[in-house]
Amino acid sequence: MKQTESKYERFDAIERLLVRHPAGLTTGEIARALGVNPSTIYRDIQFLEGRGTGLIQDRRRYKLDHRRSLTTLKLTNDELMALYLAVRLLSRHSDEHNPHVVQALEKLADSLRTRSPLMSDHMDMAANAVRHRRPRPEYVAALEGITQGWAERRKVRFCYRDRKGQTTERSFAPYYLEPSGIGYACYAIGFDDQAQALRTFKVERMRSLQVTDERYLIPETFDPQRQLANAWGVIWRDEGGIEVTLRFAPPVVQRVKESVWHHSQRLEDLPDGSCLFTVQVGSTLEMKPWIRQWGADVVVLAPEALREELTAEVQRMAANYGLT
Repeated sequence: MKQTESKYERFDAIERLLVRHPAGLTTGEIARALGVNPSTIYRDIQFLEGRGTGLIQDRRRYKLDHRRSLTTLKLTNDELMALYLAVRLLSRHSDEHNPHVVQALEKLADSLRTRSPLMSDHMDMAANAVRHRRPRPEYVAALEGITQGWAERRKVRFCYRDRKGQTTERSFAPYYLEPSGIGYACYAIGFDDQAQALRTFKVERMRSLQVTDERYLIPETFDPQRQLANAWGVIWRDEGGIEVTLRFAPPVVQRVKESVWHHSQRLEDLPDGSCLFTVQVGSTLEMKPWIRQWGADVVVLAPEALREELTAEVQRMAANYGLT
């Protein structure tokens, strides 16, 4: 097993090892498995015992009292499949090494090993894939801080670098965290003291985040589902909806109809086999990558501003390929 990166990761690794070895392990065996000194494991064992983890010492071996350390899940095969699909999405969403994702997937795999060894093995493989991705400690630190602030209802302060490269200092009360399938990003929605309004910040752009002692309350009127109703992804605008109309060519119409891309979508078949696709969104920023992926099989009909933006992009692409 790869040497653990911190003592807290090592604590979790010890528990997972003992789950996988019901007969127990000695401190030396645990130390060799984790690539550390046996004296380190001895201190870790003392800490875990003090934390009430449920360790049992049997002569020189340590075992885990499963009645105290694990919660039994009773799931049908279909429920396991739902959980497995969620795990696969989580592992694909993490494009960097996030130790918390790794540990969560490994713990879940351990808890399901008896019930479904096949799915458990695949969850372990998903965890291992995340483990070997590029490390981004500044992102993990920001995510840990924003998570703590959200859980404890304490404001956070951070330096924020926007997509234009400008950096500002923010004081922020996180109301909600939302992952986005676009760009493997995670966003925090909440009240920004500088703007005195609700704002969305990308966690990957936060630096030097600190959790303050200043408490806050989330207004009862805040409804994240309603807030995101007009967003194509996570970004929304307060000034109202933008109606976007696209025309999809016949070869991709069936694929377009297979999914519900947005709750407001309307589809209209045209005589030539193409179809009109209309939605109401708060911003077109996150919608543009989705439109681009259809290539020449889609045409923006409205709004005119979006049509002009994509037309200009197509012209620049043509110039890059020497076609103009």
